[in-house]
Amino acid sequence: MRNEATLDEWKELYDIAIKIKDLKPWEYLYDMDIITILLPGADEPVYCSIMGKAGEFFGIGTYVGFDAMNNFYTMAKRDDVPDIQKIRFQDDNVLMCHFGNREELTKEELKLVKDLELKFRGKNNWIYFHSFKKGYVPYLLDKEEVLLETEIFKHLFEALKDYVEGNVKINFENGNTLLRMYNKTKNLWTNQEAPILLPEPDYPQLVLQDELLIERINRQEANKSKIEIDIAYLTGAIRDKKYDVPVMERLCILAENPSGLIIDQDFIFPDDDEMEIIFSMTIDYILNYGKPDTIIVRDDYVLNLLNDLCKRTGIKLKIRGKLKAIDYFVESFLRYRF
Repeated sequence: MRNEATLDEWKELYDIAIKIKDLKPWEYLYDMDIITILLPGADEPVYCSIMGKAGEFFGIGTYVGFDAMNNFYTMAKRDDVPDIQKIRFQDDNVLMCHFGNREELTKEELKLVKDLELKFRGKNNWIYFHSFKKGYVPYLLDKEEVLLETEIFKHLFEALKDYVEGNVKINFENGNTLLRMYNKTKNLWTNQEAPILLPEPDYPQLVLQDELLIERINRQEANKSKIEIDIAYLTGAIRDKKYDVPVMERLCILAENPSGLIIDQDFIFPDDDEMEIIFSMTIDYILNYGKPDTIIVRDDYVLNLLNDLCKRTGIKLKIRGKLKAIDYFVESFLRYRF
């Protein structure tokens, strides 16, 4: 059950967001110039990216934890992935503050602005917030997220103000970050230059324990095919009373390459075990059609899920940003819909 923030809590968040906007931090920072905030009691840092230097999209991305930030860097590097599929790299633990236009806001967001008695005028001046949670469409922040974003933005404002006023120098090009942290010795918050440290992504792996199944797979006749498997992101939303927030359309698809034949597909809902669906779909294909020569996936997440299976059965495993059969299916699906 969603717990909604009060108007007073929203007001506090909007007030600090307006103060940050007035600093115009995008005039000083690129989106890859990262601000790191160490909140007291938090297990992992919070990372902030200021967007707007190019003059197209203005906003602040808040990436909560190592996984969210690693995905941010992956998204920046993976220019081979179709735009519609890039949302997978920021679909969880991300809070986005937009400085956009009135027509971008939903009815709920416009009502919130009206209830707060805020007066926004003109292009790139309308402030609204989205939460990115895996399996759901970007949606209005809940109470916990409003309180968290408010705390983060208060620290972000102080860090940005120090930087804009020239009180702290950061060599972002050398891989450093503007770090804000509490100094227990001095009993105060400090803004300083520091290396941006991120552990390597820790993707989940499925290790096949069933030796009889491995034997059965290895006895399957090789069919010399190449198959693609991916959780493809579509553009629609599914409204279901079971969920407090609209569900993002995601479809697990297995297809043959280069024929384009769709062998299996299954909608993924937030409470589904998507790892099990991917794994089962792959196993079912092998048992029904034979052992493929190669499995092609789009991202490291699926790659790691299938890595053990492929190693133990002699199936090649490759990663490509563009999946010919699956991408064609998604494009056709969207054309038919619209």
